[in-house]
Amino acid sequence: MQFDVWEHRVLLFSTVCQAILLWRLWSQKLAGVYLFLTIFLAAETIQDLILIPVRPRSTMYGTIFLISSPIVWILAYFVVLELYRLILEDYPGIASVGGKAVTWCMGLAIIVSIAYAIPDLRTTSGQFPVLRIYTIVERSIVLGLLLFLVLIQVFLLRYRLRLSPNRIVYATGYALYFGIFVAQDVIFAALGIRVVYTYTLWIVAAGNIVLLAGAALLSSKGEVRVQLESTDSSADRARLQQQLADINRLLSRAARGQ
Repeated sequence: MQFDVWEHRVLLFSTVCQAILLWRLWSQKLAGVYLFLTIFLAAETIQDLILIPVRPRSTMYGTIFLISSPIVWILAYFVVLELYRLILEDYPGIASVGGKAVTWCMGLAIIVSIAYAIPDLRTTSGQFPVLRIYTIVERSIVLGLLLFLVLIQVFLLRYRLRLSPNRIVYATGYALYFGIFVAQDVIFAALGIRVVYTYTLWIVAAGNIVLLAGAALLSSKGEVRVQLESTDSSADRARLQQQLADINRLLSRAARGQ
């Protein structure tokens, strides 16, 4: 019963934090700029609002969560595509290939995870063997998306792109937020449900702090581009920019079939 009370409070706290960030995006006229982030947060908020009056770990709770979570996964995928488009706005060739790579890898991850799980359905002793497929597909998707979010961070650190503070906050904050909840899923898989419920409050609280930080840092004035600080010399920066331009030109020509 105590776990149920804490889970309900954590869920309520998450809903409030998501709503605050949504309000910030809307009030600063950024909802249209970061459309899929806004839709993703709205979907998570709606999911939490539906789950708040339901008793945790009940059949209805599980059914609602299982039906609504794939919608959240799809929106998370579109958020990653949006990030690639925004971060690589000046390099459309690279952005296009990056977006296609995300799509292909997500499709492959789903196919491979289902193919891996199906042979075990006949031998599993669980009451709901189909949940095994669900769990494996979920982990494949979220780990794949996290990988591409990490690649964005590596790209930003390597090339020091000229971006607006909002886009830097978006890219870094979403990677942290997503990574925190992937860590929760990994703990669940490794240590079991009791340990998860022991640490859920702290894990979710960390994710909600990221949401509140985003609400504090995102603003309409933050759309002005700035150059990321770098210890590289002017010659090194020029060389990196030329590398990007050459890669973008090559990929753009390949996409056009020239």
